Amino acid sequence: MSVTEEIRAQALEVAGGWSPPGAPESWRLTAALFQAIAAHEELLGQLAGLPPDRLPALLASAAISYLVRRDQPVPLAAYFPAPGAPQPPFDDGFPAAARAFISARLDDITAECRGRRYQMNEVARCTQIALGVAATAGSSATTGSPADLVGLADLGTGAGLGLHLDRYRYLVGDRASGPRTAAMSLRCDVRGPREPPRVTLPPIAERVGIDRSPLDPRDPAARSWLEACAPPEAGGLARLAAAMEVARRNPARLVAGDVLTALPAVLDGFPPGRRVIVTDAYLAVFLAPPQRAELTAILARAGRTRPVTWLSLDPLVPLGPSGHDSVQGIPLPAALVRDYQRHGVFAVLGARTFDGDPDHGHPDHRDPDHGHPDHGGTDCGRLLARAHPSGEWVEWLD
Repeated sequence: MSVTEEIRAQALEVAGGWSPPGAPESWRLTAALFQAIAAHEELLGQLAGLPPDRLPALLASAAISYLVRRDQPVPLAAYFPAPGAPQPPFDDGFPAAARAFISARLDDITAECRGRRYQMNEVARCTQIALGVAATAGSSATTGSPADLVGLADLGTGAGLGLHLDRYRYLVGDRASGPRTAAMSLRCDVRGPREPPRVTLPPIAERVGIDRSPLDPRDPAARSWLEACAPPEAGGLARLAAAMEVARRNPARLVAGDVLTALPAVLDGFPPGRRVIVTDAYLAVFLAPPQRAELTAILARAGRTRPVTWLSLDPLVPLGPSGHDSVQGIPLPAALVRDYQRHGVFAVLGARTFDGDPDHGHPDHRDPDHGHPDHGGTDCGRLLARAHPSGEWVEWLD
C-alpha cells in the first residue's frame, strides 16, 4: 500500500470509528470531514510528504477546522459549530463545499500541517480511563489513607486535561460518581451485559503530564488550536471549554519532551514506594513497535521499586483496518478483532501492572506464574473494555 493509500485508509477508518451507523446526528460532520480528506487526491499527495508520526490525516482535519473557524469561508463555515453553540444542520452540500475549500486553500492547509502537531484533548475519554483506575485500584480507592496516595503520569498530555480525573463528575449508564460540585459532568453510555465498576478513585498526590509540545490552557492561541484538533461536534467543544477552565484553575506540572526520553525521570521523581498510574489515551497506538517495546521496558524497570499500572486506551495495531493486536500485548478475543476489522476503529482499554515487590499485595496479582524477566516480579495484563473514540460509550469486558 502506498503512503497516500495508507493516509486515505486511516482517514476513512477514523470516519467510521467516530460516526458508525446509528451514531448521533451531531457526528455526521466529523465523518464527512475525514471522507473529504480521503477523497482529495492533491491533499493526500501533500500529506504524504509529512512524517507518519505527525498523523497526517488527523493533522489535516485540524488544519482545515482551524482555517475555517479563523477565516469563516462561505458556505463551509456554516457547517462548523462554534464553542458553546449548538450543532448546525448538516446536508448534502457539505462535500462540494469542503472539496472547493481544500482545493482553493491547499497551500495554507499544507503550511499549517507542516508547522504544527496534532494534539487532540478529548476529555470525555477520562471516563473510560477513570473506570480503568477504579477497576485496578483495589482498596486504595475506598480507604483514602495517606498510604494509599497515588501518583499520576499522563502520556501525550496536551494541555493536561487528563490529569484532573478526580475533579470531574461521571455519569456512567445510570450511575453517578465523583464530586457533586464538579464544574463538569461526563456522560458515557454502557453497552453489553456487564456493568462497569463505580468510578471511585484513589487520592492523587502528584500529577505530571508529558508532551512533546504541551499547551497552556491560559493561552488563547493554544486554545484555538486545541479547538481545531477536537472533532467538530458541539458536545465535544463544550466539554473542551469546561475542561480547559478546570486546568486553568488547577495548574499541573507539564513536562516538554519526547515521552520515552522524559518518562524515566518523571517516574523516578515520584516519592519512593509511591504507586504510580501511567495513563495513555491514543498515544501508544502511534508509536512504532520498537518504541512500544521501550515503553514497556521503562515501566517494567520502574516496577522494580514500586507498583506501576499502565492504563492504555488505544485502537489496535497496526493502525488501520487490519489492526489485530493490543498496544500492550494483552491477548484479545478473536471475535473482538473481527468486529474491529469489519466495522471500524474503536478503542481497547487495558491495564498492565508491573510490581517487583510481592509484599505490595497489589490487587492485580492474580497470576503467580506470569513473571516478567526484566524485573523478576509480576507483570499482569487485563483486558478491561472497548470504547468509543470520543467517550460516547463503553462496553465492559473484564
